[in-house]
Amino acid sequence: MNAVSIGPFAFDASRLAAVGSILLFLIAAELAAGYGRRKQRSLGPLAGRLVVTWILGARSGFVLSNLDDFSAFPLDAFKLWQGGFSAWAGWLAAGAVLLRTMLRGRNESLRPILIAAAVAIVAHQAITAALPPRQMHLPSMELLSLDGTPVQLAGEGQVTVLNLWATWCPPCRREMPMMTELSAEVPEARFIFANQGESADQISAFLAAENLPLAGMLRDPQEHLMGRLRAVGLPSTLIFDEQDQLVAAHTGEISRSALRSLIETAKE
Repeated sequence: MNAVSIGPFAFDASRLAAVGSILLFLIAAELAAGYGRRKQRSLGPLAGRLVVTWILGARSGFVLSNLDDFSAFPLDAFKLWQGGFSAWAGWLAAGAVLLRTMLRGRNESLRPILIAAAVAIVAHQAITAALPPRQMHLPSMELLSLDGTPVQLAGEGQVTVLNLWATWCPPCRREMPMMTELSAEVPEARFIFANQGESADQISAFLAAENLPLAGMLRDPQEHLMGRLRAVGLPSTLIFDEQDQLVAAHTGEISRSALRSLIETAKE
């Protein structure tokens, strides 16, 4: 997987690139504004508005392009931590705010903002390039069903969604109902929910309490998949194509539309 762990936080490449580029944009805007111009006002408020506008615009674009999913679950549109952003919509929204600023006579802000934006874009590309997706296959190994029957993980010849989870993990618990519902909606993909390190009794009690199905629930008692797949946190969701080749991976809670999009990519 192309994910890193920083202290207690785990980031996949896309989230780390986004956080890093936003921080550099804010810092670069202030530095560029102050360089050589002692009377240049702080660009912190404007830079902050541009960041917020980009995020809201990019999220809105993503929601509109996946309206079928969000119309059924409208509150999911506000769950920004699940990911799902359309960069082009973000740039349009931020550009509109910047244009309005220019029309109000603050042309001196244009150059430092553009410099900061260039720094952020370069940083985003650099972080993404430094953490390319790892080439890996679905491990050829056996997991255990809840009744103890061995189940072969690889070699089924279909798109596989592999979710690493645990009952003590809050984001795992939040996304599990969505993922089990989606598994029923997308029968052409095989969903495997590989619990990490817990007993069958613990898993069964959680599923019963949450009224969740048993389909696809397997146990990885020794947490071998965490090491084999280089996962840095839970939940981790990996999508493999029909040849068991890794197509995409996501660390942290994922949205219904984002997961559906990754499955479609694996089917192409």
